[in-house]
Amino acid sequence: MTVIRELNNIRFVGSFHESELHMPIALLHHAVMEGGFNDVSLDFSECTSASSGSMLALCSEILRLRTEHVDCTLTLPKRPDLARLFKNTNWANILEPRQYGPSAFKGYTQVPAISFSSPADQHSAVNRITNAILGGIPNIERSDFAALEWAINELTDNVIVHSQSAAGGLVQVSNFHRNRKVLEFTISDCGQGIPKTLKSGGLFNGSDVGALEQAIREGITRDKSIGQGNGLFGSYQICSHSGGEFRIDSGHARLHYTPAKGLAVRYEKIPVKGTVIVAKVDFTNPLLLQEALKFAGKKHTPVDYIETRYEDGESNIVNFKLSEETESFGSRLAGTPVATKLENLIRMHPGYAIEVNFDAIPIISSSFADEVFGKLFVGLGPMQFMQRIRFKNVAPTVQALIDRAISQRVATG
Repeated sequence: MTVIRELNNIRFVGSFHESELHMPIALLHHAVMEGGFNDVSLDFSECTSASSGSMLALCSEILRLRTEHVDCTLTLPKRPDLARLFKNTNWANILEPRQYGPSAFKGYTQVPAISFSSPADQHSAVNRITNAILGGIPNIERSDFAALEWAINELTDNVIVHSQSAAGGLVQVSNFHRNRKVLEFTISDCGQGIPKTLKSGGLFNGSDVGALEQAIREGITRDKSIGQGNGLFGSYQICSHSGGEFRIDSGHARLHYTPAKGLAVRYEKIPVKGTVIVAKVDFTNPLLLQEALKFAGKKHTPVDYIETRYEDGESNIVNFKLSEETESFGSRLAGTPVATKLENLIRMHPGYAIEVNFDAIPIISSSFADEVFGKLFVGLGPMQFMQRIRFKNVAPTVQALIDRAISQRVATG
């Protein structure tokens, strides 16, 4: 990657990945603080690829500058697929919201960058992400799902509680593959950064490199009255235990763990004003994560999204309100994550009945009915389907479509 500054215009040529994220931040600083410009232009027309870590770091810096009344314009990459990625991931909207609207991405293999600045925003973002994981990854184990949700919740909560970011934070989930079961999530903010946060507690007064080394240890926090200091430690444990990767950029330091090279922390001449965390979890081997969350030598089992959203504490029933699971009932594509979610819930709840509530759904397409219920009937078998699946508030027309889809699926296999 070559990053070129021409007055207030910054051009990106080549691949923009994590190793290059510091240079654009430095050039933005030069343009605004030394050049005196109150507007900047980001030109990605010659960019050939970009990663979530580098882009969310840049987006956070632009959000910070916007709070200081610095404007930004964006030129998208010439490559159509990359320009589409900028729009689908929400990067374009964050960098220049006047020109580019929010992401309209409807797929289920990633979650576009979400901005959050309050506890309610953070809670909504985490629920959206965990819902996407449940519907996007077949055969995920309950303990793996709970560990992923815990890590995303803890790291985004750190932004709200500790960062003092004027523009809140950003979180994005990308690169989860249905067969390999590798998930990558990125969290970025434009706050004071981990080194300053730890120093503000009065318990640490070392270098930025030392701060990141301390941050991933158990029980390290600036204030025990508002947190136990296990978010970064637990998240690092999840990534390293699974054979994934973990990276933090904050202040003048970078921490990076890979299975091949282990853990390394180094000094960075150009600082990141806030914090960027990229966590990659590989849960191809089931149940690996159930031993990762241990605090004070004791295994931690977090309350998860499934318990709070689907389970009925007074009976062995999983409540599945179909109208809340998808925005469309008209295609096979819309049915795919719904089917995956149902299959995951069935496997996670042996002995439970799954009550599918069709309230407020007057019609579904035949392809949707086949994708969700036809394939599920064949997969479970008639006896298991009748024992495990219950329909509630289903309109006669919808019931007929489901019956027909099941009949045709049984006939064709």
